[in-house]
Amino acid sequence: MPATDAATSHESGGSGPCPRRLWQHAMKVLLASLGTAGDIHPFLAIGRNLIAHGHRAELISNPVFAPLAARAGIDFTPVGDIAHFHATFTHPSVWHPLNGFGVMWRYLARPAIPAALARLEAAASEPDTVALYSPFLMPAPRIVMETRGMRAVSAWTAPQMLPRFAPPLWLAGRHLAPDVSATDAREAVLSLDRGKMQPLALPDVEAARSARGLPALERSIFLDWIHAPLLSIALFPECFAAATPEWPRPHLHAGFPLYDDDAASGLDPALAQFLDAGPPPVVFTAGTAMHDARVFFADAMDASAALGLRALLLTQDVAQRPEVLPPGVIHVRYAPFSLLLARARALVHHGGVGTLAQALRARLPQLALPQAYDQFDNASRLVALGVGHALFPREDGTRPPLRDALSSLLADASVPVACARVAAELAGQQPLERVRLALESLG
Repeated sequence: MPATDAATSHESGGSGPCPRRLWQHAMKVLLASLGTAGDIHPFLAIGRNLIAHGHRAELISNPVFAPLAARAGIDFTPVGDIAHFHATFTHPSVWHPLNGFGVMWRYLARPAIPAALARLEAAASEPDTVALYSPFLMPAPRIVMETRGMRAVSAWTAPQMLPRFAPPLWLAGRHLAPDVSATDAREAVLSLDRGKMQPLALPDVEAARSARGLPALERSIFLDWIHAPLLSIALFPECFAAATPEWPRPHLHAGFPLYDDDAASGLDPALAQFLDAGPPPVVFTAGTAMHDARVFFADAMDASAALGLRALLLTQDVAQRPEVLPPGVIHVRYAPFSLLLARARALVHHGGVGTLAQALRARLPQLALPQAYDQFDNASRLVALGVGHALFPREDGTRPPLRDALSSLLADASVPVACARVAAELAGQQPLERVRLALESLG
């Protein structure tokens, strides 16, 4: 049973103080998320922390992540199948700024809805159970809240998941600059929602709701309904993205819950030998789910050679890297960021929020090359923080030379200063504790 002593309530906005623990015995937290490894890692970190404090945790996701959950000691329920995951991330349009969401919904989210609903409906009657879910591709928890009264909290891994009407902002790869009127910016957001997001998701959401006797949904799914009325948690710090008036309330800033799969085992001996053999390299990664990065890694090698830099190409897909690597360049399939980035010169990446957060912790200058989803917004925010530069595509889809952008980043003396400042601010935060205490306070 939850304790009855008073606790600090959740803030209606901003970070707010951590609530004190109310739950006096173990609870079961269902962690529901779909997407790439970057979307799953924060939930694995949260799950590990919950288990360390005597609670139980279960990940609900695509079965491709079952091995990760097993290594983290977290129970697992598969939704969809591995073929859905591969069909999604090998689709030629999955990284298209406008059309990518349709691929993600049709191939990844839609097949997962029945199994997710079944597991959550069964769990709703289990005592001391709470769901923590990522709203972007996971409507099932919100439905079960309505049908079974399940306690659930939405968790946003990136600011782009949240409604925002004021410029500057990015919409499907299109930048709305600060000089765009608030009226025009609001209409652009609503137009994208009405014309693209809502038509894709509404038939599936309505089918599931109707089958359970719920009335027709007359609200925007992603701008309104999908967010948990009980509480929402931002899995990023306030310095990265402050709340806007459009954010659902109540909400809580937790910070970045960083996760490394096997940092305790150290670096691979061959990688450690490479790092010991010369100056810190520039690390290049296009993200774990990118299967069309040949040009990116070829440009990385050319830029490194032109600037006289050592380079590390990080990709699980060996076919993405050039076949022949010159001296001073190494390819690795995986390395714990907490160990690798501490020994790097800079990080060039896709703008994923998990990758970006790891570089912030490591005080590492970053260059982002965003392609889709939240990556444009994330890249803009790292530039605003002063911790890196971004290489945005031109109107015709091409980009300025990577070599010039990397040279500019390394020559910018203000970036290391900003990196140290932000890292010091993040070091004082306890995101995993904040999430756990927030969940414990729901009793």
